[in-house]
Amino acid sequence: MALTISNIGAVLKKIIIPTIQDQLPKENVLFNKIQKNVGVRIANNQIYIAARTGRHSGIYSAAEGSEPFTGKAKYEQPYTDMTYCFGTLELTDQAIEAAKTGDVKAIASILSTEISALKDDFKSDLNRMLNGAGTGKLCLTNGTGANSTTLLVDGNPAGLDGNFYLAEGMYIQFGTGSTAQIEALVGTTGATLAAGSTWSNDVTITKAYDAEPMGIAGIIDDGDNVATIQNILRASYNWANSPTYDTSTTLTEANMIDLYLRTRQYGGAKVITMGKTLFAKYGALLLSLKKTRDLKEVLSGGWKGLEFMGGDVGVMLDYDCWDGYVQMIDFDALTMAEMSQPFAWLEADAYGGILKRSATNRTIWEGTLKYYFNLVGLKFKSSGRLSGQTA
Repeated sequence: MALTISNIGAVLKKIIIPTIQDQLPKENVLFNKIQKNVGVRIANNQIYIAARTGRHSGIYSAAEGSEPFTGKAKYEQPYTDMTYCFGTLELTDQAIEAAKTGDVKAIASILSTEISALKDDFKSDLNRMLNGAGTGKLCLTNGTGANSTTLLVDGNPAGLDGNFYLAEGMYIQFGTGSTAQIEALVGTTGATLAAGSTWSNDVTITKAYDAEPMGIAGIIDDGDNVATIQNILRASYNWANSPTYDTSTTLTEANMIDLYLRTRQYGGAKVITMGKTLFAKYGALLLSLKKTRDLKEVLSGGWKGLEFMGGDVGVMLDYDCWDGYVQMIDFDALTMAEMSQPFAWLEADAYGGILKRSATNRTIWEGTLKYYFNLVGLKFKSSGRLSGQTA
């Protein structure tokens, strides 16, 4: 009996998805370490977080026979919206017809190219989002354009190549203005657009119709990146601000230690992330402390990992960490509020099928992975950041 579209959908579910769920967390710096659905309640599309924000006012030492004052603790209930992320693949009708005559392994082989591309891009983009501030910034325009197809960019938030987060075929948006499709990337700082567009200088480029989840640059913050976090105005509520050191200067251990001690008062950071430039700088700072008699030491030549505060806190390289940022993260203070399983198939019909015919090309079938979630801060003062740091 020939395979149907629903049969192939079942094969995709059984063979491809376990591969994605197994491989993605191992390759993603933040996703695997952030706890899921802890300390939150989801109602419809809202995420509610119960938070105790003030000390109990009913603690007194009174003389014998005196009546102590009563009191209470102070509570708030921050809340935020759910966000919806999708990754869609395309399969030609010809590939599906070829798959109908094969066995399960043959079908998996035929589909592997498209699935691998979807998996890799979903994984990479998720790590970028989790390092961000919910704005979806990919880069900035470098110069102006008037009905032009030649785009120059810079200002990559992680200090990578200007167009590192752009891709051929991607639809982008210039600030709150027009959208355009990228026809090709040019070098490391340019792109050719499919049609003429107009933009100003230093305009933020995001993906079209972007509505991204919050990231650690917005949660570990004191209002510079996100003034209102989870519907709490940071200027009015000190408990919603993370300790920060935002003075532009060369990275030093002294400044890192000072910030870490400020987070330690509220629980303390469990890991530190840096981009490649600062990771190399921090490793150079530690070279003078290496144990030359230990044949297994890893601070010379190629590092396997770095440590901070005598090994109590690990230092991780994350290429998507914002340029100049040192993020001291308390993973106990973060949670991923999930409305769906990560990377589940978006069903295309009422019978469990996951493929649907493209609305614009009848020889193309589409399958979509979904992840409905948002990154939530359970508390803010146990994490901290340095910004403006240089090598």
